Amino acid sequence: MLSILIPVYNYDVQPLVEEIHQQATSCKIVFEIIIIDDFSTQMLFGANQIKQLSNIKLIFNKQNIGRSAIRNLLATEATYENLLFIDAGTFPKSEKFISNYLNTLEHNITVGGMTQEASAPKKPYKLRWLYTKKREACSFDDENHNPTFTSANFLIKKPILQSHPFDESIKRYGFEDFIFFNNLKINGYHLNFINNPVIHDAKEDADTYLLKTEYGLKNLVLLSNKNKDLVSEIKIVDAHTKIKTLGLIPLVILIYNIINPILIKNFNSSHPSLLLFDFYKLGYYCTLISHKK
Repeated sequence: MLSILIPVYNYDVQPLVEEIHQQATSCKIVFEIIIIDDFSTQMLFGANQIKQLSNIKLIFNKQNIGRSAIRNLLATEATYENLLFIDAGTFPKSEKFISNYLNTLEHNITVGGMTQEASAPKKPYKLRWLYTKKREACSFDDENHNPTFTSANFLIKKPILQSHPFDESIKRYGFEDFIFFNNLKINGYHLNFINNPVIHDAKEDADTYLLKTEYGLKNLVLLSNKNKDLVSEIKIVDAHTKIKTLGLIPLVILIYNIINPILIKNFNSSHPSLLLFDFYKLGYYCTLISHKK
């Protein structure tokens, strides 16, 4: 028995729902698909067509509750013990996506991972695609692969999520995944990773992705204020600590402010640099911390 949970905000989720429904039906299991639209500003999918599918529950929030709270709400609405979360904006890479997860039900938590679309998009969409390819996608080409745990595609037992829910103080994009999975590890849960990715939709331009990144860094500052130990393993927090020790924070902020227009131009180009993107994030984070004092 499987509850498939899909949070939606301003996205055409219909192709994903139809694919997941077809796969689950082919597996001949007891399942439900619950979709919650988090008060989208645009209706981009056919609600009536989705409702015609069997075992579907479609809910429309009357106000936006945010990325963390909607996942907790989906879990509350779920009937079954096994919760499979799949984000709108993704699509299963494998035709055996559901079947692959069914083979892991002995585990408490299993993450399937994420990958990028096969072909790189043109500017200004390439930055997000490149980031998924280099930083979020997990390669199984060697034994030293480093899995990226993402809430866009994972299976978890309902009692565990209800005991260790997503932090609802995180309303917007950024670090809710890290906090959630890190909290599970702190509480002794093993995170199982399998090669069963969803393909991330790269149709997000650089300016939109930068805005979401800035929201995420603002979240990180708030989370750091609540519990520094919880975020100490995040690379940008560690980098900030090191350059602070060296007394280089003012220099980083100065360089960031001077070259900011150059960075923005690069991110919107056909050849965005992740190294420059890392510096952009560090400079922005240093600026936020500096203004906080």
